[in-house]
Amino acid sequence: MRRGDKTDTALLEAKAAHEAGNFRKAERLCRRILRRDPDNAPALNLHGILAFQRGDAKRAVHSIKRAIAIDSDTLDYQINLGVALEAVGDFSAAYDHYRRALESAPRNYDLISRLTDAAREANQHDDFAAILETLCAEHHDYVEAHFILGMTRYINLRQPAEAFEALRRTTELAPGFTEAHANLASVLLDLGRPNEALASCENCLQIDPGNSFALATKAMALVETGKMALARQLLDFDVLLEVQTVTPPMGYPDIAAFNDALEEAVTALPSLRVDPNDRSCHFAGQTGDLFQEAVEPFASLGALVTTAANSYRRKLDPTSEHPFLANSAPRTTLIGWATAMRAQGHQSAHLHPTSWLSAVYYVRVPDLVQSDDNAHKGWIEFGQPPEHYPITKKPVVTSIEPTEGTLILFPSYIYHRTIPYEDDALRISIAFDFDQTQVR
Repeated sequence: MRRGDKTDTALLEAKAAHEAGNFRKAERLCRRILRRDPDNAPALNLHGILAFQRGDAKRAVHSIKRAIAIDSDTLDYQINLGVALEAVGDFSAAYDHYRRALESAPRNYDLISRLTDAAREANQHDDFAAILETLCAEHHDYVEAHFILGMTRYINLRQPAEAFEALRRTTELAPGFTEAHANLASVLLDLGRPNEALASCENCLQIDPGNSFALATKAMALVETGKMALARQLLDFDVLLEVQTVTPPMGYPDIAAFNDALEEAVTALPSLRVDPNDRSCHFAGQTGDLFQEAVEPFASLGALVTTAANSYRRKLDPTSEHPFLANSAPRTTLIGWATAMRAQGHQSAHLHPTSWLSAVYYVRVPDLVQSDDNAHKGWIEFGQPPEHYPITKKPVVTSIEPTEGTLILFPSYIYHRTIPYEDDALRISIAFDFDQTQVR
């Protein structure tokens, strides 16, 4: 067998081993190939992927850069290098790299999605918007480019007037694109056009009756257009909010011991950090998903919340006229994350637009949070819209005092916030989303 044939065979074996999860064999074969042929670009790329998967992102960058120096035309190498650069925290380099790669593959959705994330991390929103404007001008039917342009203008640059045309064009190109309709409705409300916002909400809800973002915007638009009875029906807090006092799970003598275990576990998590790009969480740290692995005490908490959600489902009634109660999500995936804050820490009004049902569990609550406090400092408030909307009418709101060991469940479309407070005492809460997994 010729040398080139041996190399090709070994590379196929390495790729098969990698796909089968046999990383050691794949690594061994890659090294063998590279000893014979140091400039084998596919082997260098695979070597970089293997390094990345074992946690060595720096080595991955080195190997994949060598692969690209030999073969700059293979898009997979370009994307892999961007991912590795992001992993080492060099978001500016990742952005520049994706930007150059997009020039040769302007309609590659994976690439433009990664460029979107890198632009946010590298704070390159203006430059990215200019790139998208060019793409939209050159590709009039490019749905994804129009949508991402609208979202970049709206969310990252806070330019609703400029976002309007891009999102309107998106709904023209893709009438069934619910996310575009929902965000167009939000833009219209931001522009002080609540009647048009209502129409866009209905366009979305005709396709997806339980769309959380459209329901949230509809509630605000109903208030702004003076339809208070309909707004109160949509935000029927007496029915939709559920407060439960949690029973300690097996293995914990009481709820105080359970909360002690949760506090210790949360504060030890490496993912607990302050994200400067988080628009709703202020002076507070948040973790990643707590349920990626079934470890204590999070596994017990997840089981408790799942049981509570199953109980909540009994409210649902397909004959109900309420859009949330009539549209259950029978299949969901639970995710959860912790928030830890002290003085001035709070969460501004936000919702969970991609989820069906949400919840919050209180692990630690400062002593200053009191039931007799008329200012409700540290309480959770439902129904207050975000400050950027030009709301002129009094919204439909309610507040609940948080107490340690309490779980509050609510539809994900309801805006909620933490009322700011001044105290150095630690406050820890754990939020949950039941994300919809069924195909609509």
